[in-house]
Amino acid sequence: MLKSDLNRQATSVWEKTDETLLWQQFREGPQEAFQALVQHFYRELHFYGSRFTRDSDLQKDCLQDLFLDLWTYRAKIVQTPYIRPYLYKSLRRKIYREVMRQSSVINEDGFPFDELGSEEITPEQALIRTELSDYQTARLNTLLGQLSDRQREAIHLKFYGELSNDEIADILEVNKQSVANLLHRGLSRLRESWPSLLSLLGCWLFNR
Repeated sequence: MLKSDLNRQATSVWEKTDETLLWQQFREGPQEAFQALVQHFYRELHFYGSRFTRDSDLQKDCLQDLFLDLWTYRAKIVQTPYIRPYLYKSLRRKIYREVMRQSSVINEDGFPFDELGSEEITPEQALIRTELSDYQTARLNTLLGQLSDRQREAIHLKFYGELSNDEIADILEVNKQSVANLLHRGLSRLRESWPSLLSLLGCWLFNR
C-alpha cells in the first residue's frame, strides 16, 4: 500500500507483523535489537516529524532524543502491541514542546502540519497518485493546502501510519468521533473538488 510505495527503495529484515517481537527484543536490552528498531521506524518518524517544522535540526534533535529515551529507559518501558502509535505520539509531544518553547504564539489548535517543500511528495499525494500530470499534481497540492492542519495530520496518520481511528485519537488527544469528523471533512472536501480521483479512496477509508 502507501508505505511500500514510499519505501520501495528501503530494505529491512523486519516486516510489520514482526514489530511486536522487535519491541520485545529491544526491551530485553540487546543493542542489535535497538539498532533494528531504529532502522525500522526512523524513516517514517523522520517524515512525520518533518511535517511540523521547517527547522530540520529541531525535528532531528527531537527524533534523536526519542530514541535516546527509549534506550535509556528500555527496562521500564512496557510491552505493547501499539508500538507505532506510541512512537508517533512521543515524537509529536517532543516537537510540540520544543516548538512551544521557541514560540509562544503557537497553541495546540494551531500546531502546524504539512510544512514541506514543494518538491517533496506527501503520503496523501502518493496514496492517490498514479501517473499524474504536472497540472494534476499542482492541483492536488492546492487542494491539500486548503485542508486544516489537523485534517492533513489525521489523513497522514490514517494512510501513511496505517493507524486506526482509536490510535489517531490517542495521538491527537481527541475522541474517536473527532477523528472520524476530521477524516470525513478532509476527504469530503477533496472529493467535492475532485470526485473522479477520490471516489474509491473515500469508500476505502470510510469502510475501514
